[in-house]
Amino acid sequence: MRGDFWERAGLVLALIAVAAFILLTPPDLLRKADYLGAVVCHRMPSHSFFIAGHQLPVCQRCTGTFGGALTVILWQWAVWRRRERAFPPPLIWLLMGAMALPWVADGFNSFTALEKGVGVLGYAPQPWLRLLSGALMGTVMGVILVAAFNQTVWADEVASDRAAVARPRDLLILTLASLGVAALVYTRMDWLLYPVTLYLAAAIVALFTLLGTMIWVMVAGREQRYRRWSEVVPAAGWGLVFTALIVASMLAIRLTLTGTIDGMPGL
Repeated sequence: MRGDFWERAGLVLALIAVAAFILLTPPDLLRKADYLGAVVCHRMPSHSFFIAGHQLPVCQRCTGTFGGALTVILWQWAVWRRRERAFPPPLIWLLMGAMALPWVADGFNSFTALEKGVGVLGYAPQPWLRLLSGALMGTVMGVILVAAFNQTVWADEVASDRAAVARPRDLLILTLASLGVAALVYTRMDWLLYPVTLYLAAAIVALFTLLGTMIWVMVAGREQRYRRWSEVVPAAGWGLVFTALIVASMLAIRLTLTGTIDGMPGL
């Protein structure tokens, strides 16, 4: 009975959080996505893609990162329909480390290029490179997050102790899926404005909610007890509450320090 109370409480609080976000942010759907983007990204116009004259909710690198991560997560759960809960073997970790390096290096180069236009690595930042490095990093994040979630949540009866990404071929497929989404965004066709904006907003919410769900499952001592997605919903309610707390606190800090969700004053 006590467990049922906390599960219902999480769902009620999640609904309240969603309602608060809807009511307290501007009515325009695209602007609501901007508020979510401001939680994780600087949103500098010079570093962002515009579609149909509207700035996407996150910058070019974050577009690749969050879009790629959600694509990899959906591919594993919806296309492969796998629940393997082992982390990748050492070779895959090595490959993923190599994939993460461009994200770190190009990000550092872009930061040092803010004043002179050419970064410390000797080249001018490029939108396609930001997007590409972000998509590679997003692939890595998606692989790690799915393995961690599967390991935390699923019971022995519905999950195996194998790794979902056990071979370079598996990683290649996920990387190509991530890069495919990035390539589509790079076309910046007008009809993509709402699909891409909503996809990026969903990615931000999904990643924080998955992380929050895992935290709740561990705090509640319910690791590896779930057999169906419907059973995960109450725990995901607390995951969404966790997301709401992150969103509210980060927006409060950002607005206090900068007074805006659009870019960073002085940069």
